[in-house]
Amino acid sequence: MSLKDSIEHWVPPGLITAGKFAVGKTPKQKIDQYLRNGRIPWSTGYKFYQQKTVKEALQDQGLLNIFTLNTPLPKNFGLYLDERCVEYPWLFSRLPEKACHILDAGSVLNFEYLLDHSYFAKRRLHIATLAPEYNCFWNKGISYFFEDLRDLPIKDEFYDSIVCLSTLEHVGLDNAQYTQDNHYSENRSSDYLLAVKELRRILKPGGELFISVPFGKYQNFGEFQQFDAALLTDTIAAFGPAQSIEKNYFKYSVDGWQVATEANCADCEYVHNDEWLAQTPGKAKPSDRAAAARAVACVHILR
Repeated sequence: MSLKDSIEHWVPPGLITAGKFAVGKTPKQKIDQYLRNGRIPWSTGYKFYQQKTVKEALQDQGLLNIFTLNTPLPKNFGLYLDERCVEYPWLFSRLPEKACHILDAGSVLNFEYLLDHSYFAKRRLHIATLAPEYNCFWNKGISYFFEDLRDLPIKDEFYDSIVCLSTLEHVGLDNAQYTQDNHYSENRSSDYLLAVKELRRILKPGGELFISVPFGKYQNFGEFQQFDAALLTDTIAAFGPAQSIEKNYFKYSVDGWQVATEANCADCEYVHNDEWLAQTPGKAKPSDRAAAARAVACVHILR
């Protein structure tokens, strides 16, 4: 992996765009390079193209209606891209208009192109994560606090909505790479249940919780785990009584992302990005060019 590619992979796009690192090309040039080189996951330009795809999806009301109704997605939607391209439209198609105070539990919304969405214009968004990140948008009125989701310093029943996308799978496992603190190098694979109970505690009655996790065959990679049906069932049980629970599944294939059923996704295996980034001679890359999860479960709970 080249130095340029290493910088682009590990450094938030906002810093690159601002010119803090001399990578020599604009985001548009990197997208063009990504397209010319065959759209290889995690290669130069991948993250910029992924964000461009998500931003366009969030501006397409017809597509958001498809996510709302959980009807088939267009063919080749999100081809060669990771699960963010379905998680974000799924979420934005359901965010409640009545919500005033919103918690991003896990900092999955901490990107300028998402925070600039009109939905957040007159709402209070708090972002909770373990440690400070390079991306920081206090000037947009975003509040940050750095705490463990298993023990949050928030009063009971405070938030109208809580967003927890692609986060529960990391709770209780090795998060030292994100915090530079070996205290968070753990192996407590059931602690995601503690986080779910905390999220219920701080969610108002009538409030809404949005969860997503990589889904399919159970796999534990040390720093995160892929959920199977049993873990997802335990997640919902840990939340406790709810007015309604909606589960949606999306599956990746050579035709891109598509709506699916739990049974369709049961055997899906996660593609760790080491499979793309490692320079191992003779090692075959995933033939379907899956970038990360091959399936994702999205759960909308109304307390």
